[in-house]
Amino acid sequence: MKSIFRQWFSRNNKSEEGPRYKQLDSDLIKAIRYDLEAQHLYIQFHDGREFVYCKVSPYAYNAFLNADSFTEHFHSFISQRYLHYQVM
Repeated sequence: MKSIFRQWFSRNNKSEEGPRYKQLDSDLIKAIRYDLEAQHLYIQFHDGREFVYCKVSPYAYNAFLNADSFTEHFHSFISQRYLHYQVM
């Protein structure tokens, strides 16, 4: 039996190119997307850089989406806690 999160995620992201970016209202972060199978969080910054954060659980992704401040949550819970690399 699929979790509610997995059901919702698979129903809303059925495109061949993969999950789409979600625009955020943040001074630092332009957009994000999440790959549930790989548990990768892709973050595009306003300065043009894009990073992939590895092994981000669905719970951590959901907490990020529900944060009062995306920038503060990113600095407190994502930036230094997950292995990441820049997309070229």
